[in-house]
Amino acid sequence: MKFGLLNYEDGASGKFNVGDHIQSLAAKQFLPQVDDLIYRDRLNEYDGTDEIKMIMNGWYTHKPLNWPPVDNIKPLFVSFHLNSAHASILLSKKENIDYLKKHSPIGCRDFGTVKFLKDKGIDCYYSACLTTTLGLKYKSEEKNDKIYIVDVLYKDDYKQLYKDFPIRILSHLIKGKIFKMFDRDKKIEKIIPENILNKAEYLTHSYWNKDYNESERFEIAEDLLRKFSKAKLVITSRIHCALPCLAMGTPVVFIGGGGLSHKHEMSRLKGTIELLNIVLTDKVELSKEISNNLHILDPKKMDWENITNPSFNDEYTTDLINKCRNFIQS
Repeated sequence: MKFGLLNYEDGASGKFNVGDHIQSLAAKQFLPQVDDLIYRDRLNEYDGTDEIKMIMNGWYTHKPLNWPPVDNIKPLFVSFHLNSAHASILLSKKENIDYLKKHSPIGCRDFGTVKFLKDKGIDCYYSACLTTTLGLKYKSEEKNDKIYIVDVLYKDDYKQLYKDFPIRILSHLIKGKIFKMFDRDKKIEKIIPENILNKAEYLTHSYWNKDYNESERFEIAEDLLRKFSKAKLVITSRIHCALPCLAMGTPVVFIGGGGLSHKHEMSRLKGTIELLNIVLTDKVELSKEISNNLHILDPKKMDWENITNPSFNDEYTTDLINKCRNFIQS
């Protein structure tokens, strides 16, 4: 039997999010070898002649019309997320509903996806994210005093946007958005103490497509995981930075904001950020269903040098590990 791993096309903006590759590394832990890298958004085009097993975790899909996957891909659907912007398109085709029913039960990364599938009569359950298993390979007993700040409030980072895409300056000037350029810095300075900001190293999950080939992108993901595994503290607004840190036992604080109150983002939160220490910006309004279950910390009362992660239900992680191992070995 052959084994495949999800790969990702270039980001449409000219940049890619290495959080995708971190999710693939979570699946790779369970594979005896990787025989082929298969693009997540072109699973219907895979032309291999042999059957190939794949753990189908992650975010679906930028191209909902490219479904269902070909028959010789033998999938295990765990930690499956349907983006709310495209779910209705993918689930409008009977062929796709029948495909998911055939490979059910579908393990879902979040409760938003559970609802999408249940509304179509597809057997599914909440599985949590496969990145919560990354402690299997990447947890380190060696610790250092590094503090990493990773893309905090990245969706509000207008200064980086204008640096990357100067053409946006004119349109944002006309719309008045350019005056928000310093809002992110003010929010961060209000939340995170100056001594933490000064001693932290700043990392990102966002890189230019043109600068890295496929293998280099996975190398970046592995390098980040090794850094996170040894860190004293990680502060981020990236789910696939925060959950791996949780899995590896690294203290992590998730800063809520930066667009996370948008309805398309909200659908993916329930079942993910409840596991984390959360600090919310003043303007973030989360749904009551989510906010009632959060570990919300007061940034003015926190001991930022001695953060302890909330305990989480590791039954989900154990179940994910067992399902993936049984699928690969069967």
